[in-house]
Parts: sequence; C-alpha cells; structure tokens
Amino acid sequence: MTVQRHLRKHRLAVSIAASPVVIAGLLLPAASAGARAATAPPGQAPAALTGAPAPLVHRAGPSTAGPFATLLFSRTEMTAADGCARDDSGIARLDTTVAPYLKALRMIGTGTLVTDSTRKLTETCTHASSSLTASWADATALAQGYGWNFVSHTASYPAASKWASMTKAQQRAETCGSAQTITNHGLPGANGLIAYPGTGNNVPASVQGTFGAKCFAWGRLYSHGHGITSYTAATTPPYWQETEAVNGGSCNDSAAGCYSVPQLTGDDRYVLPSKVIAQIDALKPGQWLTVQSYILVTGKNPAYGTSKDRWDCTSANPADHWTNDNERYCYSDWQQIVQALAAKGITVTDPLTAGVAFGRPATFQRAAP
Repeated sequence: MTVQRHLRKHRLAVSIAASPVVIAGLLLPAASAGARAATAPPGQAPAALTGAPAPLVHRAGPSTAGPFATLLFSRTEMTAADGCARDDSGIARLDTTVAPYLKALRMIGTGTLVTDSTRKLTETCTHASSSLTASWADATALAQGYGWNFVSHTASYPAASKWASMTKAQQRAETCGSAQTITNHGLPGANGLIAYPGTGNNVPASVQGTFGAKCFAWGRLYSHGHGITSYTAATTPPYWQETEAVNGGSCNDSAAGCYSVPQLTGDDRYVLPSKVIAQIDALKPGQWLTVQSYILVTGKNPAYGTSKDRWDCTSANPADHWTNDNERYCYSDWQQIVQALAAKGITVTDPLTAGVAFGRPATFQRAAP
C-alpha cells in the first residue's frame, strides 16, 4: 500500500482540540488524532475540515499491521551553530528543506523535545555550541504546516546517574510531566514515546516501568544495528522500542584518508545508507522501523570560527562520505533512505500511531500510579 493510499484510508476526522477517539477498544489521545488529520495532501483540507469524515480502519490484528517507519529527529535540531551563532551553511534545515521534502512524499517527521529548555521563540544552543534546537514556535510551525508529531526527550535531560536520586514526583515530572507540557503547547503525538537521554542503553528501566509505561506507548532503546520493533513489544512490559541512529563517522573506504578521521563525538564508522535500505527491503507486516537523525549536512563544512565540526559529502560514493561528529549525516544519504521507504510504500508515521496499530496504548495514566 502506498503512503498516499494509507493516508486517504486512515485519516482521522478530528481536530487537535477534539475529544479522544476510541479505536478498536483503544484510547487515542486527541492531540495525536489531530496530527493524523493534518497529514492531508498539500492543498487539500483535512477530512475534519471537509465535512467528509473517514474513520480509521483497524486492521485484522497487530501482526498484520504495517509495516511502519518513523523518521525521528533527536531534539528537533533545526540547524547548526558556530559558537551558538546560527550558521545554515551546508545544512539541510528542518523547516526549509527537510520538512518540505517529506511533505512532497506525503510523509511526516517526528521530533523529540527537551521541554524545560525549549523556549517560546528562541532556538536553544546545544551539542558543544554547534546545534540549535527548535523553539515552541518552530515545533508549532512544523506541526501545523507539515503534520509533524513531537515526543518527549524528558523535561531536563538528566544524566542516567541522576534518576536514582530523584523523588517519585521528580521522576514523574521528567516523564509524564514532559508529555503534558508538549500537549499543552498544542502539539500532537506527545504520549507516543519517551526518548531517555544517554547512550549504550544506559536508561532507567525502573522509571520506564513506573512512569514511562503509564504515560507513553513506548520507551526508546538504541538498537544494535537494526532499529526494528516487533508488534510483540506492545504486549511486553515495560514496552521498549528499538531506534537506529544514522550516525556520522569516519568513511568506509579503507584506502582513503577519511577512513581514520579523528572523531569529536562517537567512535562508530559512518552509517552507509545501503545498510538501512536493506532493512527497509526486508520489512514485513507487524514490524516498525525507527530511523533517528540529528543534523543533515551537504557538501563540505564551512570555515567555522569556533565549531570543530567537519564533513565531506561531495563524493558520488557514500563509502567516501564522512563526518567527525556522529550528529552530522549527509542529507543525500538520508534522502536515499527516505526514497527507499517511498519505493516500498512503507507507511511513515509517528510512534503513537504505530502503538495503536500494534495494540498499544490503552488508557494512559497521567498521574502517579
């Protein structure tokens, strides 16, 4: 089934402000339902506005739903920065390049937000002063103009070591409270996923069991090279999902000098798009692929004044692409991945929609259990 056919068939006839919708015995929060309506083709009003509702048809069962994919953008990093000063040179900005590209393919993105550091109008400097994360205004524009959804990256981005010393109230504020903040800003999808900070799967399993599983469909885990979540995860507490990050790194051409580029962050080799495309080609019903990126770059890096980020995406051969920061990845290679999703007709959606299709979530508890 093509993405366009899926959207026509499954568009929800509700607005963000509508009441929650019950689908096959499952409660879908109103904010996420509104996001589904927002995915109408460009120039066409959503079903909720046309007076011609089209109910969501739940498939025969979770094992036959999908396959799905989510294009996740960690911290919704809009663009790059040089010493916290915005620098769009060689950057595929989320709002002017990435979101319009996805919209043309009838696809949406899903961004994560660290809610305490997200400001009303001003983008937040992060990642060693080299990245700018979305403001609430940026996120609203992506949601309203391009149908994007937003999920929690916690409230304050606590280190893994801090969770154990928090009170239950503090843990709830970091998790459920963060989702409520996103919803309060009128953004769809907040209860779909909590992306705990940290690498190496150093995430607070007890917090996920106590709060994450009550307020979110899924808790993010970084996978070991596949990023595929099976429908069976929806019935396996505490409801982890698998995320694969397309990271930068030294190039894959062992005969080239870029094979040993010193890395600022991370120590992995540049992820070849062919690796992810092979996973897409093998996707089956009952599976959901999550591909996470940060900032997508083009050409060669500019001559920064303070930033130490470097990259080269100019070769026609992805094996010669490299970055010295795992949060930089070549836009052309990311486009190959997206084009593979389109070619196979994979439904690109948000974590909450995948959860509903797989039989999760049921009713969320927004208060402490």
